[in-house]
Amino acid sequence: MAVAAARQRAEVESGAEVTWENGDNFTHTIRFDGEDETAKLEPGESFARRFPQPGTFHYVCTLHPRDMEGEVRVGQ
Repeated sequence: MAVAAARQRAEVESGAEVTWENGDNFTHTIRFDGEDETAKLEPGESFARRFPQPGTFHYVCTLHPRDMEGEVRVGQ
């Protein structure tokens, strides 16, 4: 999943790992709703997160919140 693309959606099974890659020439971030931690991705960097339980997890780039958001839907 590329962070540079706006409004991304991924559907995975519980236990799956999703990786975001920054293919842009500028920094992006990933912050999930209800969480304080923010992953910062410089150009060429990646960030991976495992989703152990079902649910829908919305995230946003805190540097570009109007244009870059997405969600991960985790099934059983």
